[in-house]
Amino acid sequence: MGKSSLLSLISGARVIEQGNVIVLGGDMRDAKHRRDVCPRIAWMPQGLGKNLYHTLSVYENVDFFARLFGHDKAEREARITELLNSTGLAPFRDRPAGKLSGGMKQKLGLCCALIHDPELLILDEPTTGVDPLSRAQFWDLIDSIRQRQTNMSVLVATAYMEEAERFDWLVAMNAGEILATGSAQQLRAKTHSATLEQAFIALLPEAQRQAHKPVVIPPYHAEQEEIAIEAKDLTMRFGKFVAVDHVNFRIPRGEIFGFLGSNGCGKSTTMKMLTGLLPASEGQACSASRQRRKC
Repeated sequence: MGKSSLLSLISGARVIEQGNVIVLGGDMRDAKHRRDVCPRIAWMPQGLGKNLYHTLSVYENVDFFARLFGHDKAEREARITELLNSTGLAPFRDRPAGKLSGGMKQKLGLCCALIHDPELLILDEPTTGVDPLSRAQFWDLIDSIRQRQTNMSVLVATAYMEEAERFDWLVAMNAGEILATGSAQQLRAKTHSATLEQAFIALLPEAQRQAHKPVVIPPYHAEQEEIAIEAKDLTMRFGKFVAVDHVNFRIPRGEIFGFLGSNGCGKSTTMKMLTGLLPASEGQACSASRQRRKC
């Protein structure tokens, strides 16, 4: 769509080939202005924890970014304590970033981005791959930060229409071009749509609109009792931490079976044990009539 490319131009991460972008009072084509203005900008790139060092702890990651901006020890401690408390990461300050859930990684990335009180915060799809509860907590956190830092502007790229509903102003893009601008209410009114998702589809070129079809999942009819996958007391421990605790279920052949839960609740660990990518600590997993793991 061109969202990430546009954000990289605005942040100064990429050099503009043609045209102009005025950011914080200056032209980003001017190399001197880019150098001067970049310390006033924070950019969270697309992807979970992309601005983090996964072998460093939660505290060490934020402290590293604070040192980059020249904060003295007392100021670093005060800012880090405030950010970790406000994001709920204080109890995990010594945990390596690589062992955090997706939602916690994004909160830590936000702490690192906010450590120097930026005037412009750029978030490139910050909640993609994050569970609904963590997504809601992330945006509640952004709202609370905006109330304290009223001079900070926030620029967001997202594919989630329910998130876009809460933004002040929207730019709908497709294939690198702007389709329409306005508030969520204005875009719905312009397209006579009940939802923002319907409004976006209505704004697309006709060929793309004609190709759009609602997702229809055919109902499941149990024609046979054959079990494709079965878990019996499946358990996974990492040291003292129990990631999966005596899980039991059966999946008939042909059924669409879903794991629903927040980041870090054990979904991926369970699937890795089912497929043999991770040996179970206890229990057994049978796949296609073959025992996968047994302890």
